[in-house]
Amino acid sequence: MSEITEEKKSKVVHVYDGIEEEDNDLPRWWLTTLYGAIIFAFFYWLAFHTFEIFDLPMQAYGKEVAARAAEGGEITEELLEAMALVDAELGAGEQVYNTHCVVCHGAQGEGSIGPNLTDAYWIHGGDAMSIFETVRDGVPSAGMPNWGAPLGTVAVRQVTAYLLTLRGKNVPGKEPQGEPYTP
Repeated sequence: MSEITEEKKSKVVHVYDGIEEEDNDLPRWWLTTLYGAIIFAFFYWLAFHTFEIFDLPMQAYGKEVAARAAEGGEITEELLEAMALVDAELGAGEQVYNTHCVVCHGAQGEGSIGPNLTDAYWIHGGDAMSIFETVRDGVPSAGMPNWGAPLGTVAVRQVTAYLLTLRGKNVPGKEPQGEPYTP
């Protein structure tokens, strides 16, 4: 054990089992990193959350996916799930829903003539591609029209993205129909 001087004794704040704890200053590089992270977090919060100057990463990803989807190409499960995160797609999808679908499925998707779109039961499948195909191709035997031709692929994709946000809300309405869907 080292010899304890008066200067060292004044720095020692705690001794336990012969281990001396001194009151030393933190290294400058460590403090610079800490204060830099705090300043960065403050400006990040302002830019991304308060003033919304920039898009959050998932919103930026959704917009990029939407732009590529607008160019054409294959509709996939991942594309439809990503579209359900883009506010512009959801707004357009809700508008299409309110124009064409609300008559049979209700204002909140609770079902009237058509099935309840908010419960866990789906007649033709509750995954994104099944919903897209049902909206696009229709179900003539059940009175569901084919919306692919009159609306086009973009509008069908948008309304499908909106329907994905209704899934699982369990709004009281028409009794369950079909098979339970669990993602």
